[in-house]
Amino acid sequence: MKFAHHKLGTAVVALSLTLFSSLATGQNVTTEILENAQDYSDRWVTYGRNYGAWRYMPDDQINRDTVANLRPVWIKQTGVTGGAFEVSALVNDGRMYLTTANSHLIVVDPLTGAELWRYDHEFDNVDLCCGPHNRGVALYEEKVFWGTLDAHLMAFDAATGIQLWDVEVGDHRESFSITGAPLIVKDMVLIGVGGGEFGIRGYIDAYDVNTGERRWRFYTTPGPGEPGNETWEGDSWRTGGGPTWVTGTYDPDTDFVFWGTGNPWPDINNNVRSGDNLYTNSVLALDADNGQLRWYFQTSPRDEFDHDSTSEPMVIDEMINGEMRKLIVQVARNGHVYVLDRENGDFLYAEEYTRVNWADRDETGKPVLKEELYDPAGTMIFPGLYGGKNWPPSSYSPDTHLIYIPSSEWGTEFIRREGEGRPGTMDLGGIPRFDSQGKEQLVAYNLRTGEIQWQREMAGSFNWSGTLATGGGLVFSGSADGYLRAFNDETGETLWEFQTGSGIYAPPTSFTIDGKQYIGIASGTRDPSTRAGVATGISPGNYILFSL
Repeated sequence: MKFAHHKLGTAVVALSLTLFSSLATGQNVTTEILENAQDYSDRWVTYGRNYGAWRYMPDDQINRDTVANLRPVWIKQTGVTGGAFEVSALVNDGRMYLTTANSHLIVVDPLTGAELWRYDHEFDNVDLCCGPHNRGVALYEEKVFWGTLDAHLMAFDAATGIQLWDVEVGDHRESFSITGAPLIVKDMVLIGVGGGEFGIRGYIDAYDVNTGERRWRFYTTPGPGEPGNETWEGDSWRTGGGPTWVTGTYDPDTDFVFWGTGNPWPDINNNVRSGDNLYTNSVLALDADNGQLRWYFQTSPRDEFDHDSTSEPMVIDEMINGEMRKLIVQVARNGHVYVLDRENGDFLYAEEYTRVNWADRDETGKPVLKEELYDPAGTMIFPGLYGGKNWPPSSYSPDTHLIYIPSSEWGTEFIRREGEGRPGTMDLGGIPRFDSQGKEQLVAYNLRTGEIQWQREMAGSFNWSGTLATGGGLVFSGSADGYLRAFNDETGETLWEFQTGSGIYAPPTSFTIDGKQYIGIASGTRDPSTRAGVATGISPGNYILFSL
């Protein structure tokens, strides 16, 4: 473990500390604020807005009647090129935190967009499967926490940008990386890792917020003598994948951390790894204090279609079959919404939210691969490689009882390659061939009935923007065509749209300051419906803030 206390290195830090114009009374993020984040509409303090990842803004100043008057307040041009702009911007105490591709942290005034300070991380080349992106920070007390592409976790003074500590979460030379936002639980900062296409052994880490000392680590592929190791053939668990690259959730009542895990490796050749390959493609419930496994549910055993189950496990209390239940709800990449008992992981139900042709389900919810797909070559599989839902987050409205899902319907033919995988190289174990065109959709899913309430098709072949539900009867979502749109949350009718100038790969967020509600979105890709230009850095990222 490597530490670098108070290290600025070659970073550029530009301070404008006397010009804060936002909150009248400064307040650090506390455990009480995190546990009751829905009560604090003047800030957005954790990745999913609250610990349950609802992404629901209760304020209603921007509503079905007023949304037509929504206009840009400011646009921040980051100047960063080379990848998509995927951040969920956190806001607290007169500061908005933006993170960009290629590991840049930019802090601005949320009312003006004026830059307060920034940190430009320098690093060596990193092995990445899917782009040099970053999705945000975490806040606690007077600190901001951030992960980098070369798998470092850093802490900064939120007001000044002075670096407080720096810890190496994984060795980037072994293909570990970080693209997700950290999660604060008590006095710990939790982080997951990427690298599932390179034969890593995935894990979730917890670090002391004050010192950077590691408190615990949970490996997602169990070693010899550990429960679940029998689901791996030989030593395949050592390079079994199970990345944890999307931010998890937390329930203070059970004191469980919930985290989704990704694909086994190699991704699309399960001939070299017989067994269910635990705990890949699973929802994990971990004891927050020590990281011990309390329960798990595997959505795609022995996966061969890269159906990561990394999507956020949403913590929701909802009426199921006439009874109020404490739930974990995951919109899995394999095309199903899974509804589980939060306390013990019991399977309650699962239903499709997009086209699914690869499996049936048994009474326990476990997928059963269709016999004709034991060798999938020659069949277009739905969902395909990008999944029915990828990393972009859903939102949940307690008003409508609907989950708003950024969904895709794009098939893939999976052609296995014979032979063992090559750890340390990007090796899928075969060749994915995409259908000529897909469908980008927004799906409203009724959690109480297990049915699709409405769905809207948009411009691209896949949906890479998350959603935001609000108390104003609206759901906001971006699109591959560059539009940010507001929909009637009950019917799906489009009520407002704005062309941001570039494809949108990020979820909207919202906050209210001095009686004025704002909506923010990151925009920054070139032609994301085809992905052309995403890796070449043609289009820089812009952050746009809107209000009435």
